[in-house]
Amino acid sequence: MNEKDPCSRIHVVETLIGVFGVTEDNKIVEAVLYPRNPDKISAALDRQSSGEVSREVADAMEKLVQRGFDAFVFTNRALAETVRKKYGVQVDAVSRSGADDFVRENLEALAVEHGLVEDASEFYALSQKVTTLTARKAVQRAQSERSVIVTQATQLLNELDKTLNVLSNKLREWYGVHFPELNRHVDGHKTYAQLINDFGDRANIEEGHLKELGLGRQSASIISSAKDSMGAPMAPDDIEEMKRLAGHLLSLYKYRPEVESYLASTAMEIAPNLSEVAGPVLAAKLIEKAGNLKKLAMMPSGTIQLLGAEKALFRSKKTGSKPPKHGLIFQHPYVHSKPRKLRGRSARTLASKLALAARADVFSGNPLGAELRRQLDEEDSKKPEVK
Repeated sequence: MNEKDPCSRIHVVETLIGVFGVTEDNKIVEAVLYPRNPDKISAALDRQSSGEVSREVADAMEKLVQRGFDAFVFTNRALAETVRKKYGVQVDAVSRSGADDFVRENLEALAVEHGLVEDASEFYALSQKVTTLTARKAVQRAQSERSVIVTQATQLLNELDKTLNVLSNKLREWYGVHFPELNRHVDGHKTYAQLINDFGDRANIEEGHLKELGLGRQSASIISSAKDSMGAPMAPDDIEEMKRLAGHLLSLYKYRPEVESYLASTAMEIAPNLSEVAGPVLAAKLIEKAGNLKKLAMMPSGTIQLLGAEKALFRSKKTGSKPPKHGLIFQHPYVHSKPRKLRGRSARTLASKLALAARADVFSGNPLGAELRRQLDEEDSKKPEVK
């Protein structure tokens, strides 16, 4: 190994066996190998990919600086920036280099030459283990990032529901000044808003369009109430403002299923097993409440059972009243369709299946969802008697 002039550039090449210092003419002047342990190699590569200086990179840099090199070339831009700040040396980041290609083409021989492995078969076995571990970590990181998206989308859906409820009630109060009787004839907020958007003044309400809106049974009563209403007449400008609010509400009602569809598809992408058992929207809500998918997977089933019922649980501890039997999972038909006395047991069973599904999504990736759902359906068909 020949010394190089201080002004010469040196390529710092990261591989799955170690870190090499390679000159412009492809001579290896330094080699710092990782321990012969797939987990430690994968961990070092993971740290370096995020820009952290591992022990091996630090050793290689110190030796190369001692040799007099002061200009370094990396293909890892994040690591290059960290090295520049830490060592105060000139650093270039490139997408590919001849030195990098040279080392990787001869990696098997280098691993044997430096004693990391005995032969080619051992090298390929080590390579496969490290690659598998690295890929698994990459998937987990991707899941974690997508969990954040699920959390944000779930919160958006929750806020959208609150906003729709608040504005719909405000519209009812406002239009109730003009036509108070309509409130008892129309329960659905969306239909109520559609009525105001289409008719405006109560005098414009006509039977044919009421039937188109699905109000055929109530149409006669609505028209009769409109004629004899005790509400106050409204100026055209006031009616127009109510119609504008109703129009905005209808736009939000149209937007809501789009958000729910996006949320469901994202949940199925990052947590297919959990989505299979819980349904994608409930799966997303559980992930959001837990913080992320990994946190949910680490929870015992009893905690999953009560996610979303924290206030009721705290109140029961404070007052001595009965603790809640379920939280968000009450939304699952396996629980809410049961008689009240059976819901606690159903919630426990469902929570145990959800815990298994979440752990499979995070730790193994095995497709257990369909089997877990089949088990739930099988237990559901038994129809135990209520004592």
